[in-house]
Amino acid sequence: MEDEKMNTPDRIELRLDLPGLPELAPLAGDFARRALDLAGFSGSRRDDLLEAFLCGVELIERTLAYEDGAIVPLEIGATIDADALEFRILEHGIPLGGDLNHGAGGKITDRIRPNTIFDRLWWVQKGREGSELHLRVQREHPSIEVLEEVRHRLDREEAENTHADLAPSRKTDEYRIRDYRIGDGLHIARRIYEAYGRSYPNPDLYVPDRIDLLNREGRMHSIICESAEGDVVGHYALERPNLGPIGEAGQAVIDHRHRGHGLMKPMRAAVEAAGAELGLLGIWSQPTARHPVSQRMNLNFGSTPCALCLGTTPAEASLRGGVTGAIEDSSQPARHSCFLYWDSLAEEPPLTAFVPAALKPILTLLYEARGREIRFGSSETSPLDGHATVHTRFDSSRSVALITLDRITTGAFDGVKAAISAMETSAAAATVFIDLPIDDPGCGHLATQLLAEGIRPAGVGPRFRAVEDERRAEDVLRLQLNPGLVDFAGLVVEGDLGQVLADSVIQPLNP
Repeated sequence: MEDEKMNTPDRIELRLDLPGLPELAPLAGDFARRALDLAGFSGSRRDDLLEAFLCGVELIERTLAYEDGAIVPLEIGATIDADALEFRILEHGIPLGGDLNHGAGGKITDRIRPNTIFDRLWWVQKGREGSELHLRVQREHPSIEVLEEVRHRLDREEAENTHADLAPSRKTDEYRIRDYRIGDGLHIARRIYEAYGRSYPNPDLYVPDRIDLLNREGRMHSIICESAEGDVVGHYALERPNLGPIGEAGQAVIDHRHRGHGLMKPMRAAVEAAGAELGLLGIWSQPTARHPVSQRMNLNFGSTPCALCLGTTPAEASLRGGVTGAIEDSSQPARHSCFLYWDSLAEEPPLTAFVPAALKPILTLLYEARGREIRFGSSETSPLDGHATVHTRFDSSRSVALITLDRITTGAFDGVKAAISAMETSAAAATVFIDLPIDDPGCGHLATQLLAEGIRPAGVGPRFRAVEDERRAEDVLRLQLNPGLVDFAGLVVEGDLGQVLADSVIQPLNP
């Protein structure tokens, strides 16, 4: 079985595992050719290196053949970096190695001629795993252009494919949009795996029985796109984990073989129709900030940006084509961010908000775009005396913590600080969100204190806070802290309002 992995912009790792059978020798040759091509070797130099490598494989196989005819597996690896190409041949049979001038080592020396073809040959003894022959040759070029080419192609294809999923084609009417049926979970899990690998941040989507259960309970309302042949080719969901008055639109995926037919749009329309039928106040979504396309999709659906949530997604998550961000530290890749968009399904009442003066300009713009009337109360009002109840929740799959308060009292600041410390030290949270009741007269005072501590604003969480009337909910002022590295360099913004929002979040404030 062959496995290929890209690690960093200047390094490629390749590996081939196969039984030591002469019939499989062409696989080893194909593997080596690809590695040599990626490393930039050509012409007679490439041919000499290929012949020498295959001699090494052949001689090891011949030596192992003396083990009573047993078939011994080989592991062949190749590492290409800015300096060299290095092959590795690991055998699991009789120990080989030792002096390269004697025995099997001498035969390899005769055929491969170190310092003439490969620059260096040596054995690594790996104990119970076996003996590993290394063959290293210096590269003439300091970079691996194919990696950059692949990255640009993936980014371009990602944008083109997603954009194409908004515009209908001649075949669009052949597809059917329907509600979820028990048993669809396996097909959804397969579509998620095909699009995201094992990196999708919601583990429920990999477990068919879990998808069935969430749909039965109403905590997820899945919309299915079915092909003319009856295959499940797309999924879009309305999520309500707490069965509250708002829902999240997300978990959207389309089989790559069926992209380009505008299927996202009718699925999203079905999600919104489901939300309206349930009597929800609105639907929110979190388009990635890795590229503008998913943000543009939300704008086309009539949603408006409300917040920029930094570091919401682990760096290793590979979303729709492997769009990745900058690595700011070699030992800790940077986390990706999401915008928060809102689409109201019901008329929103006027709001009195108590926020720091520094946040009023951006909040005025956000509420104006949303169409909700807002007036600002005093930001100097001190909190009421009393004990503050601070709620915490930790999402271990994403390493994200959420801190919320129902009301703000004199003990709120110390309570929030203690919760932040617990999330950082005990839970090792990489991202911490603090949601404050924006209509609480003490909100402006507490938010000013927290901003002075170096905590950033994020924006507004639309109708995120439950109130006594279960059919209503109110906004929160969302602040954020990022113990983990955030990919600021790779943050992409769509739209003028999105850019103003991003500037207000990223630039330091003077509360």
